[in-house]
Amino acid sequence: MTGTPDRGRAYTRTRGRGPSIVAGDGATSDGSAGPARRPSRRGAMGAVASQGMQALASFTLQVIVARTLGFDGLGAFAILYGTMQIVSAITGGFVGDAYTVLDRHERRIRSALEQFAIAIPVVVSLAGAGVFLAIGLTDVPETIAVFLAMSLFSLEELVRRMLMTSMVFWRVVLVDAVAFGVALMVVAGVWWWSTPSLLGFVAAVAAGQLVGGVVGVLLLPAGERGVVPFMLGGHGAVFAYGFWRACQQALRPAMLTAIRVMVTLVASLAAVGMIEAARVYVAPVTLVVSGLGSFLFVHFAHDRDSTLFGKLRSADRAVLALVALITVAGTVMLLLLPWLGPLLFGEPLDVAAVLGWIAFSTSIAAVAPYGALASVAGRQSSVFAIRAADTGLAVILASALLLAGGEPAYVPAVIAVAPILGGIVVRNLLLVPLARRERLERLEGRGTLDPDQPAGAQREG
Repeated sequence: MTGTPDRGRAYTRTRGRGPSIVAGDGATSDGSAGPARRPSRRGAMGAVASQGMQALASFTLQVIVARTLGFDGLGAFAILYGTMQIVSAITGGFVGDAYTVLDRHERRIRSALEQFAIAIPVVVSLAGAGVFLAIGLTDVPETIAVFLAMSLFSLEELVRRMLMTSMVFWRVVLVDAVAFGVALMVVAGVWWWSTPSLLGFVAAVAAGQLVGGVVGVLLLPAGERGVVPFMLGGHGAVFAYGFWRACQQALRPAMLTAIRVMVTLVASLAAVGMIEAARVYVAPVTLVVSGLGSFLFVHFAHDRDSTLFGKLRSADRAVLALVALITVAGTVMLLLLPWLGPLLFGEPLDVAAVLGWIAFSTSIAAVAPYGALASVAGRQSSVFAIRAADTGLAVILASALLLAGGEPAYVPAVIAVAPILGGIVVRNLLLVPLARRERLERLEGRGTLDPDQPAGAQREG
């Protein structure tokens, strides 16, 4: 974690509620920390572009894996890469989102963020790599490479979150481009000196994340570089917010990894590779949704003036726009599938699997803006409970399909049902009542406990 905090800033507290949730400062044109700004439309384009670059990197690497190692190799790589995403989601949710929403310039909070930023990637990556070694998915050299890749993937994600919080989204694009370029160079080097292997691809990911993370630190605004000394006192506040966000962020990649393992046990690694190839084909659309979701989280966190009803209307518009975008893009991808699928992967892709992943992307678009808004409004534990329920439902549906002898290609369509239900619950049973209560408080002239904080924006106790 980097940055020299402002020693003079007071840590805002709500009456008897612990630390308030406040948006972190933005960056001024000279790179110093400045007053909070709302992300612009250009920032939204940068957020989408950064996810697009990530999509391109992931897409390219997995296509190369499929063409060189076959669907068996792609299945194994998908499980490892999915676990990297889990560790990154846990770290990004715990540290990155707390960095965005809490007062990161308060010294104790900053120190706690730094400590968690080191401890979480190392501990979780060590556990994950150990599991792969124990079950025989990786040998010792591959296990070491997986540990490094997981840790570096998480740390690079934190740097990306710091840049996003400073609202310099186009610098995130540069970081992702550097990571992608380095990974490709390592793949090419392995290919030149040896033969393509799972170890080589994992090492390429690790190298790309290392260099990308270093570049990202250099691109941070000046006020966000540096560290504070080790101190106690901020861990509780960071944990109270970050724990639920980490759990929430890890749910979806954990679900996908669990389903990959399940398909491997019931069918084969080749079946996982077939489903994964369809997912990779649709991934550019899915990651656009993720990019806008990240942008909306930062946008809602910085927007301390709009009412919750106003933000909810913005979330509604975002959902409609995302669903329309996926519908159009998905139609184009289906039309190109008979030609583009064999060109990229060496053999035709399963149409049912591709349709299923498009449906899954649509369901994610229908829930992501509402989840971001509810988390910024301080209801992260409630969002986690709802998301955990719909994730559990998705796993149950996928398990029922596979155990009943259903085709693995239908799994993506089956799991697409659950997020839509979760989105409906978050909007109608969480956000709408919260917005109505805020409106009632304003009408009655009571306001909130903290006059600097919009109603409904306090953390759950």
